[in-house]
Amino acid sequence: MARFVKRGKTWQYEISYKDENGKYKKLRKSGFAKKGDAIAEAGEIEANLAKGLKVTSKDILLSDHFEQWMNVYKKGKVSDVTFRKYKNTLMNIEKYFTDDTIKKISRTHYQEKINEFSKVHADATVERLNTQIKASLRNVIDEGVIPYDFTKGAVIKGEAPSVDEQDKFLNFSEFESLVNLAKERLDPHFASRFMIVVAAATGLRFGELLGLTWDHVDLDKGTIFVDRAWDYTETQDFVPTKNEQSVRKVPLDAETSKIMQSFKSEQRKLFQKMEIKPKHDFVFYNAKEGLISNNAANKKLKELLRQLEIDTPLTMHGLRHTHASVLIFKGVNIMAVSKHLGHKNLAVTMEVYSHAVKELEEREDEHIKSIFDDIYKS
Repeated sequence: MARFVKRGKTWQYEISYKDENGKYKKLRKSGFAKKGDAIAEAGEIEANLAKGLKVTSKDILLSDHFEQWMNVYKKGKVSDVTFRKYKNTLMNIEKYFTDDTIKKISRTHYQEKINEFSKVHADATVERLNTQIKASLRNVIDEGVIPYDFTKGAVIKGEAPSVDEQDKFLNFSEFESLVNLAKERLDPHFASRFMIVVAAATGLRFGELLGLTWDHVDLDKGTIFVDRAWDYTETQDFVPTKNEQSVRKVPLDAETSKIMQSFKSEQRKLFQKMEIKPKHDFVFYNAKEGLISNNAANKKLKELLRQLEIDTPLTMHGLRHTHASVLIFKGVNIMAVSKHLGHKNLAVTMEVYSHAVKELEEREDEHIKSIFDDIYKS
């Protein structure tokens, strides 16, 4: 039975229990602003103890625990780009949870730190921090190192401005105008416009586009084989795809295949004339600067949008989102879209494109109604 004591302005609980050797020990924790908070946490711990949870004395800094967890469970298991996100989370843990250990963090204290982090970060960033910390705690909870999940019930609400959902996409008419403008005046000296055309037609990630070589493009069958990406931020070398599902064949329509065939031919002639011999037979390679930078591609995209008088702040990543939204808008099965994009699972697709899925559902609702309207008429 837990005992509750008020110490100054905060509450403390004390739980008596038997350790694995049958000896009685006490587990104490203080710092609760309300007695109800202490009662709730103590109740959860007692319930776990009744199930056989072993309470240990091991305690380490949250930052040390997270670093060990990500190196054991994530390093080499996820792409370099994704692993950098875990490293970024570790940096934030070190900054905001400097002296906090995994056994001494209460839910209230954790929420206070999350609130502090939320003041200068957007929703998605706060959500990622919380999600990754929560994931790292599963094993230590199962092993009885800590008696409960202090992230449970955390309120996630970033206060920093983020890009509005509508700003990440073009509507169908704008997308159509962009593609048709981008394919005009393609020049093998500069591959940015060409990349925008192919990105719009395939929905490939920027790293996948950058790492694409001509031997992975089958223009006769109209397919692109994606089995790697290019790490343009650190190693400047090929890296595995973001996940296993990202290894895939992406279809090419007839017009895009024709554009790519023409560009390839012109590129071959130019490179031979200028005696340019890239280390790899890259599809998107500038005659002078080499591989396109993300900044250069986004700059060219911005220029084209300005010519069209479209004020949406679109990036190459946003172009991928637009590609997917167009497919959903045109009625392509959401599972096929998920596979086409190389998403880890369908849940990712449903979350990212919830706006488009909702529109599709509303349209299907009308379809469902019409089916039964026809039945009654027959």
